[in-house]
Amino acid sequence: MGLRWPWRRKAAASAPDEMAAAAHAGTLAQDIARAEGGAPQRLRLRYAGKVQAVGFRFQAQLLAKSAGCVGWVQNLDDGDVLVEVQGTPSQLEAFRRGIQDLSNSPDTWISCRLASQVAVPLAQGEKDFRVRY
Repeated sequence: MGLRWPWRRKAAASAPDEMAAAAHAGTLAQDIARAEGGAPQRLRLRYAGKVQAVGFRFQAQLLAKSAGCVGWVQNLDDGDVLVEVQGTPSQLEAFRRGIQDLSNSPDTWISCRLASQVAVPLAQGEKDFRVRY
């Protein structure tokens, strides 16, 4: 019995380049985040699809830091990923659009959809975005 990977890469002309995809999404996030301010908000986002064992948490961390957001990302037992992200409305929009761009990119294995979005109270004292285990 041989090892069988449970999913396939997206069709692409070349090998995926996760760092290039993160850099592109990060640049987009920085551009949007600079656009406007606003009162900080915190969102709990649940992503479903191909989000585990494909670098989603690492990419989300890079993207959140690029957008200037704080919070955390964590795998769930049911195969989804839970994210709590805090920032200005433009930073949060940059993060969400960046994740969508990563999902649409042929340079990653990530293929996700936003399953739920809920506003939660602000967390005081958070200084960075981290991966929870």
